[in-house]
Amino acid sequence: MERLQAEAELINRVNSTYLVRYRTKESGEYAISIKYNNEVKHIKIFTRESFFHIAENRKFRSLMELVEYYKHQSLKEGFRSLDTTLQYPYKEYENTLDQRSHRASSNLLSPKVLGIAIARYDFCARDMRELSLLKGDVVKIYTKISANGWWRGEVNGRVGWFPSTYVEEDE
Repeated sequence: MERLQAEAELINRVNSTYLVRYRTKESGEYAISIKYNNEVKHIKIFTRESFFHIAENRKFRSLMELVEYYKHQSLKEGFRSLDTTLQYPYKEYENTLDQRSHRASSNLLSPKVLGIAIARYDFCARDMRELSLLKGDVVKIYTKISANGWWRGEVNGRVGWFPSTYVEEDE
């Protein structure tokens, strides 16, 4: 798949939707295309000595292993300006669309927003699954299901878990 086709497929998807594509111009090479901050970014996957990597310091034996790792660890490890994880596989949305008889609805392409909240305090994420907040941030709430008071949401294209006590939900 070419870069332009990947961009066309991802541009209307939610931030952090990704796909792994075979690079047509470079035979035998792959790339990750991901929507981040409402733009599509492309990351070349290097293959050397039977290992796959996007950052020199972290190598994987398979593409699946690389993808699984970056589902939980930020891509900023190799790309400073790309502080996100691989969260929403492109194929999952494609399958959802097929099952719902091709109805054109943006709700099918992005997680359901349960509500909006405003950050009351700053919160500094302690790992890549958490979402840092600055007082006044507008947070889209995706999930409230958590026994320990943590919610999942999005701020400025970043998605992660945050303490519900740090936000005030808009009515």
